Amino acid sequence: MLLDVRGLNAPQPALMIIESLGKLQTGETLEVIGDKPFVDVLPKLEGAGYKVEIKEAAGFFVLRVTKTESSKELSMEVKECDERLEEITEDTNVAKLLKAYPESLKILVKYGFSPLENPVMRKTLARTITLKGAKRLIDMSDEKFREMMAELKALKKP
Repeated sequence: MLLDVRGLNAPQPALMIIESLGKLQTGETLEVIGDKPFVDVLPKLEGAGYKVEIKEAAGFFVLRVTKTESSKELSMEVKECDERLEEITEDTNVAKLLKAYPESLKILVKYGFSPLENPVMRKTLARTITLKGAKRLIDMSDEKFREMMAELKALKKP
């Protein structure tokens, strides 16, 4: 089965993947073509027992998901960000950060991520970008990024 999610915004690709996986029999594979690397859905697929492979080809990402005997059905809850955040790194999804640490919004805005002040942008843009991606988006210097990361990591301390 082939699924093309190029050009779609979160959570649409995850919802389409979950819906398609429900139609697979054990041993069958779903191939998904996307323009983003599927970072939000990968851990959930692996955690549910699916065999997962991802490759980059011609500027796109191809996700191969095979249903195994130990695969569990996934619910539509995949679209929601997990509130637990083990560590804040440059690869941290901005929506996960904001959900786990609502006070991080002030820090992000202070360092130039002003679109996040808009609730609609927070719901859409934040789901699709990591801190490193946001840094590139606003062309933030490495020095400023290190300062911001230090402030964000300080939030974890009681």
